[in-house]
Amino acid sequence: MHFFRRHRYVLGFLAVLVLCNLLVLRQLEVNQGAHVEMREDFILLHDKGETKATEHLYQLLVQQLPKLSDKALLDDYQRTILLVDPKVQQPDNLVWKFHWAVRQHLNSRAEARLSRALRLAEKS
Repeated sequence: MHFFRRHRYVLGFLAVLVLCNLLVLRQLEVNQGAHVEMREDFILLHDKGETKATEHLYQLLVQQLPKLSDKALLDDYQRTILLVDPKVQQPDNLVWKFHWAVRQHLNSRAEARLSRALRLAEKS
């Protein structure tokens, strides 16, 4: 008991720090879930022919692309490649356009990673 009284401020600080970390992780999980839900809503609306709502969600999804993690981009890529033929250009198909935008972001990130890896290899 003496230990807890003696270090109560440090222990309180550590408890608050752990709580804040848990809240941050929870918020990241909620944000990721919201993106997945928006992507699935976008696909559903596209399948049902709701063009106005589909266009709105398309704009929101494309704006989120630079902020997404590589894993989220890969999930989007894998989900949309099941729905479109990547070899056939379909500029009127919003799912195809979203797939193309995701692919472009993945390619640009891969090029940036490649250049960093080459610089790192040269230094070693």
